Amino acid sequence: MKNIVLTGASDGLGKEFALKCLKEKNINIIALCRTQPKYECDFIKTDLTDEKSIENTCSIIKEKYKKIDAVINCAGLPGVQKLEEVTYDVLDDLMKVNVLAPIYLITQLITLIKESGADILNVGSTIGTKAGYPDQIAYTTSKWAIRGTSYNLQLELKKYNCRVIQFNVGGMNTRMHTKWTGKEIEHPEEWMNPADIADLMLYILNLPKMIEVSEITINRKVV
Repeated sequence: MKNIVLTGASDGLGKEFALKCLKEKNINIIALCRTQPKYECDFIKTDLTDEKSIENTCSIIKEKYKKIDAVINCAGLPGVQKLEEVTYDVLDDLMKVNVLAPIYLITQLITLIKESGADILNVGSTIGTKAGYPDQIAYTTSKWAIRGTSYNLQLELKKYNCRVIQFNVGGMNTRMHTKWTGKEIEHPEEWMNPADIADLMLYILNLPKMIEVSEITINRKVV
């Protein structure tokens, strides 16, 4: 049985990925989130904005699991604000969830990751490969940052049997921006289905260990 540590597991892409894993029947999801997912998993209540919560979660993982097969940082906040309306509180929460939590989670688990030869998959965004969009300075910055995290981890873990995958995803039909703005996505049929993206994530992780997809960018194509 494979053990995959997954943040953002209760909704959106994280949830779709977990459901795909359940169908494989040989993958156990260790779900790190504040709300218990509505599917079978090992749930560890975790607040990714809180240092002590992350430390406690990592202690539980190290005590309970002798081996993990992957750590997937899928949780994210969008943080849409006009430049003149940016608040420190939003910056603080967004950077904690999108950047600090993934780094701290990995470093707290790094010995187990190395010993297990576990893969790391960081879910970024296509916004982290370009200048971004208006009203998204914090989100853009955070997604550039997580790419840097992946590049550094590839260097640091080069001699280990660990693959580090930077997964840049374009616009998906999830509730992330709706939960933030209160507005439904316009023309949802033009946005990518997170279930399709989850298929690709699982496919990449299931590739033989000598194949490392170091970075992949998935754009939505609108005609």
